[in-house]
Amino acid sequence: MRNYDEPILRSQRIDPAAPFPILHQAVRIALYDEYAAQSFYAGVVEAFGARQPFASILRSEERHIAALSNLCQRFGIPRPLNPFPQETSVSPSWLVNCERAVAGEIANIRLYDYLLSQAAEPEARRVFQSLRAASLERHLPAFRQAVLEAMAQERYHADRGIPPQQAYVQHGPLSDFMERAFAHLGIQAGPLGIFSPLLRHSHPAMLAGMLAGGTGVYLLKNRPGRNRKED
Repeated sequence: MRNYDEPILRSQRIDPAAPFPILHQAVRIALYDEYAAQSFYAGVVEAFGARQPFASILRSEERHIAALSNLCQRFGIPRPLNPFPQETSVSPSWLVNCERAVAGEIANIRLYDYLLSQAAEPEARRVFQSLRAASLERHLPAFRQAVLEAMAQERYHADRGIPPQQAYVQHGPLSDFMERAFAHLGIQAGPLGIFSPLLRHSHPAMLAGMLAGGTGVYLLKNRPGRNRKED
């Protein structure tokens, strides 16, 4: 079953000629967009596990939906039907999903800018402003950081002949932390490059020592005084 105002919801544009008040249209457009984000983030969590930032932002999206649903109840606005659980797919690439999330949060911020230019009701404006701030100040920075980390991790694995789709295989909390740490530090040929086949079966104390030693070597090689002398 389709929503009675499906063209308005899909276009995300208020129609002055429609037989629905502007507030009615604005709240339903916002709720429809939050449905879409929730379904996408839930799909990523289902595919990749409760990895951050998707897991925490999925919970945030559920709170956004609750806030907009309260507006619907307050002003007698029917909530739109949610088609997105059946429509939404996710990429097998973690990086692509992170990039899609960045684009989605930017679009969400712009949508609230538009809805705030249309809606005059103070209570609705407060909710719109709060949700916009969450996207701008928390969700977007978190996903942008996730993109940078995913790019670094894929480069790190690519240098070792590991394709991107295998860069996120889970080896256990400590091993996964070490891989992310070395990728973030930009170490191109460190202990993990030599011993990566052993990570899954290595003792945690040995892995911790490898991480501390490798990080120390990196920091020693890149200390400010040494760089100035070599320059």
